[in-house]
Amino acid sequence: MPNSPLDADPKWRPLDRLTVPPLIRDWLGDPGSLTARLRRHGTFHVRHNRSLVTVPVPFEREQLHQSGRRIALIREVTLMLCDTPVVEARSVLPLLSLRWANRNLAHMGGRSLGSELYRYPEAHRDQVWVRYGLSPAGRGPCWGRQTRFVKRGRPLLVAEYFLPALWSLVGEEQVGEQ
Repeated sequence: MPNSPLDADPKWRPLDRLTVPPLIRDWLGDPGSLTARLRRHGTFHVRHNRSLVTVPVPFEREQLHQSGRRIALIREVTLMLCDTPVVEARSVLPLLSLRWANRNLAHMGGRSLGSELYRYPEAHRDQVWVRYGLSPAGRGPCWGRQTRFVKRGRPLLVAEYFLPALWSLVGEEQVGEQ
C-alpha cells in the first residue's frame, strides 16, 4: 500500500474521555454536516487529492468491524474555505458498503462526502473519536475527529483534521494545545 499522508492514527479516543476546549468540542461534537457549517463562513470547495482501492490499515478495519483483508476505497480531500485549506479528510469506504443504493459514494470526485451522507436516507453517526496532534500533512498540530457512519446499513469511516487556519477564518480565537 502506498504511504499516505493521511494514514490512520491509533491515538483516537472517545470525545467524552478527553478534555477539549469548548469551542473545539463544539466543532468536534457537532452532529450535523461539516460542509454545511463551513459554507456559513464563506466560499467553500473540495480539493480532491487522491482515491485508491486498497486494504485499510488495521485500526480502520477494527473500527469498521472488518475481518481479513477486505479492500476499501480510500478517498483523501482537503476542504477549502475562502481558498484556504481548513480541513484534511480521509474517508474509508469498504467496497461492500458501496453496493446498490450506496454506489454513488464511490463517485464523489470533487464533491463533499457530506452532501451525500446527509441526503435522505441520512447516514447514522454511531461513533466519534478525537485526537490532538500533528497535522497529517505537516501543517502544524491540530484537532481531529474520526466518525463511523452507517448509510443504508453499511459502515464507513471519515477522519477530519481541523487545520489551525480554520479558527481565524471562522472568526474564533486561535486555539492552542491544551
